[in-house]
Amino acid sequence: MLASKSLRKLLSRGYARDVFKWSRESRNMSHVDITKNEEFARLGGNYRRIVGYDHDAGNLSDRNYSSHFIDKHSEGLTDKVLRNIPEFVKIVEVGPRDGLQNEKHIIPTSAKVELIKMLVSSGLQVIEATSFVSPKWVPQLADAKDVMEAIRDIKGISFPVLTPNLKGFEAAVAAGAKEVAIFPAASESFSKANLNCSIEDSLIRYRDVALAAKKLSIPVRGYISCVVGCPLEGNVSPSQVAYVAKELYDMGCSEISLGDTIGVGTPGTVIPMLKAVIDVVPIDKLAVHFHDTYGQALSNTLVSLQVGITTVDSSVSGLGGCPYAKGASGNVATEDVVYMLNGLGVKTNVDIGKLILAGEFISNHLGRSSGSKAATALRKVTCASKL
Repeated sequence: MLASKSLRKLLSRGYARDVFKWSRESRNMSHVDITKNEEFARLGGNYRRIVGYDHDAGNLSDRNYSSHFIDKHSEGLTDKVLRNIPEFVKIVEVGPRDGLQNEKHIIPTSAKVELIKMLVSSGLQVIEATSFVSPKWVPQLADAKDVMEAIRDIKGISFPVLTPNLKGFEAAVAAGAKEVAIFPAASESFSKANLNCSIEDSLIRYRDVALAAKKLSIPVRGYISCVVGCPLEGNVSPSQVAYVAKELYDMGCSEISLGDTIGVGTPGTVIPMLKAVIDVVPIDKLAVHFHDTYGQALSNTLVSLQVGITTVDSSVSGLGGCPYAKGASGNVATEDVVYMLNGLGVKTNVDIGKLILAGEFISNHLGRSSGSKAATALRKVTCASKL
């Protein structure tokens, strides 16, 4: 195995900063003049934090890695395309729960806990830890109580857990959960397949959870499944997504994540869906959650940022799938999202080197290669640097 020392050595030589350097010169927006020395210094410090090292970039720019692709003739276009990209994006890591729930072979609790700790080490502030669903339905997460006990003493990090009903909520609270999540669907057929009830019945169930959580001052995150397509019904109407989102907002959800569960969305279907939801729910309450079945997750993420979304769900190493959505591949890889955001000059406070190590850890444990294209590419570059 290519040792993690090689990756760290590569990053310490400044490769990642040199590759991403262009972004510091590309976001030449009217309200942020990043050509000023003080802004350059600020963003430069951020990139040192992202890669986890503070060394000179060396002479990698001499190896045909040009960081100067923007000139005065293209500044206007850059401003037009990137003007709405946020300066900071919150990443919600869903790997330990959504990423692992569909794995057939039971993963030891110790491996799940180690993964969570490595993700914390990378700088991620919100990590979906587990789910208090019935082990009958999701046996992979039967150790939810043990996972929560093992991470109880980790401070300053949010560990939301899924709670399908009031019973699950009570079990989560007893295990020490400080934030919970509920998960209706925008598709009637999928709701019946995934939750064994209609959309309306699921909302009644979740109102009980939201009310109980409010009494204990526990934040509730809402997930909506199948926001652009359903494996059973096909296309899903944006108005239906907006209806469910408004119901979650009215019951007090602190954040609502819009999930393309089977990964069929494209910018052409995502934008109308977002517009419909933004009409009824404040945009700062929304997040996006894309699966990458058709290779559209990053493009969908980018257009969501351009619309004004500032929270993105992702899964380390592209882990994931849905037990009730045949053919659905993994979530967009956190490494790929961070790589893209780095390139846009967007802060995440995530160390991509440590993130890659976390993805490598769980991928090795599962006995397969990482599903992250960025991690795979950086690994190949590391190999080449050793030759």
